[in-house]
Amino acid sequence: MDIYLLEAIINGILLGGVLALLALGLNLIFGVIDVVWIAYADLVMCGMYAVYWLYAELGWPLPLACAVAIASVAVLGVLVHALIIAPILRSAPINQLLATGGLLFFLQAFATLVFGTEFRNLGLRLPIIELGDIYISSSRLLAFAVALIGAVVLYFFLLRTFIGTAIRAIAQDRDIIGLMGVD
Repeated sequence: MDIYLLEAIINGILLGGVLALLALGLNLIFGVIDVVWIAYADLVMCGMYAVYWLYAELGWPLPLACAVAIASVAVLGVLVHALIIAPILRSAPINQLLATGGLLFFLQAFATLVFGTEFRNLGLRLPIIELGDIYISSSRLLAFAVALIGAVVLYFFLLRTFIGTAIRAIAQDRDIIGLMGVD
């Protein structure tokens, strides 16, 4: 096997793990809430810009900037659900698509207005792992590890907790869930 092909396969698997975690989030949104939600990645973008702004512009420590960004995106997600999603939850999928599409365009335009279109970088440089002639990005390996841990935690959360069981039950039959003791 060509060494470059092996390197591409390894890097593809590492990137695929991160994309799988994003797909799990989309699966929860589409499967449980039953909303055609296309602005999901834009909430992730808001979190990334929040980390950049807190860390690079305001000089906060990176772990604190990440924690505040995660909390801010969670609050933003709750607000979006309460103000945009909840009123149209029972409406036709096209209305949901239009509402979340409008949110998508608003968030993108707002980010462009505030941050511009220039490439932004935190300036963190993680070392490259060298295995013979194969080079593996430490940042991609770290992202894959975090995605794998997140997926395992989500699996056990959905399997072993009451809320997880309720989420799975809602995904299976939304109308009968009230009879099963779930509010």
